[in-house]
Amino acid sequence: MNIRPYGAYIQLGLQLGVSMTIPVLAGLWLDNRYGTGPWLLVAGAALGFISVFWSIIKVSYELDELDRIEKLRKKNEHKRTKETEPGSETH
Repeated sequence: MNIRPYGAYIQLGLQLGVSMTIPVLAGLWLDNRYGTGPWLLVAGAALGFISVFWSIIKVSYELDELDRIEKLRKKNEHKRTKETEPGSETH
């Protein structure tokens, strides 16, 4: 089974999971250590949500840029093919 095409999706899933889990666990640990109730856990969850949203925005911008580059490449490729066709001489 070849999972190479799914690598970016696996990476994104792991990144989102870790981005949420680490701040929540850190907040829970700090609450238990200092007896601050659920407040550091809540702060960790908020930090995790911010981190997840930031990751999603970053990935969407990267994918948008890749899509734009691919469209330009196809447009240029089509243009070159059209120029090299017989009978498409420009005067």
